[in-house]
Amino acid sequence: MTDFNVALRRYRGNRFVDCDISRGTGMSLRAWREAIKHKAVRTVPSGRGRGRVRVCDATNLKRAAVIAALNQTGLSLDVAGQIALFVPFHTLLYTICDPLVILCQRSAEIDPTTGLPPRLERSVVNWFDPLTPASADAETDWVIEIFDNRFVGVHYDGGALILFGDLRQHATRFVAWLPFPRRDQFAGAAIERIAQTLVGAGLLGFAADYEDPARWTKKTLKSLARFGYQLEHHDRLDSLGVAAAAAVGSPVVKTTINISLAIRKALRRYLGIEPAAPGDRTGELE
Repeated sequence: MTDFNVALRRYRGNRFVDCDISRGTGMSLRAWREAIKHKAVRTVPSGRGRGRVRVCDATNLKRAAVIAALNQTGLSLDVAGQIALFVPFHTLLYTICDPLVILCQRSAEIDPTTGLPPRLERSVVNWFDPLTPASADAETDWVIEIFDNRFVGVHYDGGALILFGDLRQHATRFVAWLPFPRRDQFAGAAIERIAQTLVGAGLLGFAADYEDPARWTKKTLKSLARFGYQLEHHDRLDSLGVAAAAAVGSPVVKTTINISLAIRKALRRYLGIEPAAPGDRTGELE
């Protein structure tokens, strides 16, 4: 069995330890612990007693990649974690940007020889091709943009910008905006075609409960507030919406973060087809 298949089978186990996070995202162990502390990611202990090992699933590995990319722009880990958690419909991105989804026949039985589903004869995209370097993909990438160090939005598949929050107190606090955008902006987009081709399900099936504020309970809101998460109702006609439109139309400073590429690179590093992250450290955060 090739090293790539061994790594892919390990990925299928959906158990990732601290060194996997560090190698894939470049986060230090201290930074990873801080992200856990602020509830931006979730982990569970594996085993019992003193030898317990902290593990997370693929969703949290991918969110860690987004947090690390945002943190590299100068945002604190706390703020980066809040933005990553509130990117609308990121469940869809995490579902599609996955080596098992892209490379394997999901509905097929597991091959006992490899421990994996059979490979597709031809992948829809080359995101996890060992012979193809990781690069931006204008047709499918999701890109976060921050205007004038304040207003935070996301582009899906190169489409219209969706604003979903703003930074305050010198970018030390993030406030998410309600209502969240509708899902129909994906209609006809490349990511929808990939989803329907590979997963065979409509987009409505991908959004988790926490991505739909209409489903949030008082308990959920109380829990979010406890860890510093804030939400406010805004639209394009109120004062903040007007200010955001002005900043987007003529920004003095614009920061762009390709979160799709950040996730793909983290996964490729895990699979051994990309060098470890340049910032990979097992010590403390500097």
